[in-house]
Amino acid sequence: MPSAVCMKDISDDGDFQHNEQQPQDVTLGSTDKLLMVMTEIRDLLKTKNRNKAEDCKKPVEDDEDKKDWKLAAAIFDRILLISFTIVHVGGTAIFFTIFIVNYHLK
Repeated sequence: MPSAVCMKDISDDGDFQHNEQQPQDVTLGSTDKLLMVMTEIRDLLKTKNRNKAEDCKKPVEDDEDKKDWKLAAAIFDRILLISFTIVHVGGTAIFFTIFIVNYHLK
């Protein structure tokens, strides 16, 4: 009966109980057990692929909400740009006006 020992790294930061490698005994008694393990792996991969495909399908309502939030963010961004420009240009004009007035008075 062939036997293999796999070393599984359990050094996950979220796992506070095990911080060293734990041996796992994998014993393959016959080809039936190997086929069963391979079938189990195949089923898990199918389930994973199916879940990914379902995650990719988004409802139309989510897309509409996303577009609405993007529009609101763009409007808010534009308002901030305009207000920054006004404050920057106004502040610069006031600074130069004060500088010129003080320079000519001396």
